[in-house]
Amino acid sequence: MSDRSAARLAGALFLLVIAAVLASSAAAGSGAGGIAQRLDDIAAHPSGLRLSIVLLAVAGIATLGLAAMLHAITRRQDPSLAAFALACRAVESGLYAVQILGAMLLLSLSRQQTDNARELGAATVDIAAWSTNVGACFFAVGSAVFAYLLLRSRAIPRPLAILGLLASLLLAVSVPLQSAAGAVTTEGAGILLWLPMFAFELTTGGWLLIKGLRSTDPVLSPLAGAKENDGVRTA
Repeated sequence: MSDRSAARLAGALFLLVIAAVLASSAAAGSGAGGIAQRLDDIAAHPSGLRLSIVLLAVAGIATLGLAAMLHAITRRQDPSLAAFALACRAVESGLYAVQILGAMLLLSLSRQQTDNARELGAATVDIAAWSTNVGACFFAVGSAVFAYLLLRSRAIPRPLAILGLLASLLLAVSVPLQSAAGAVTTEGAGILLWLPMFAFELTTGGWLLIKGLRSTDPVLSPLAGAKENDGVRTA
């Protein structure tokens, strides 16, 4: 696959991940009213949670594909850093499986109106929520590295790459602090910290899909450039 094709696919996957995650959250419902009400709602309308499971699977696979495309267009800058970022996003993708398994367990528990089912359901909801925090930590680090490599490569506009780097660093610091305080990063006021990242991914996805790459050539340091020029003059 050419760099241009990889960039356009990355742009499409940026937008697909955003759409799948938002749609999955909407389909699953808010979960307000406690675990008993949650299980009753699932029992009465299981199609919403089933749709959420499908969308979570799409988001997980699309995240892995996005990481592979970003690796393809940034590896010339630094193969080791690009591979590290790919690994971080792969862990994030794998944690979607925890949420999927949690949703499937809730479907099963909704058919059992017992105290034990409610207790297990409450634990399942907590585990799925905390998996979001864990995934967000790996996401933030991987996104920061990819944004740095995109900045170095000039593949996307410089202000856009800087926004991505700063938004990623904000999450890399805030999500562990939220976790230590016992807060879920995608709930309450904490979701405001995701707005810069949302703006970056939405804009970058559209840019790559429509414009493609500006450049993927490695940026040489001044010293490396001087040595290369000396070699040309010597020859």
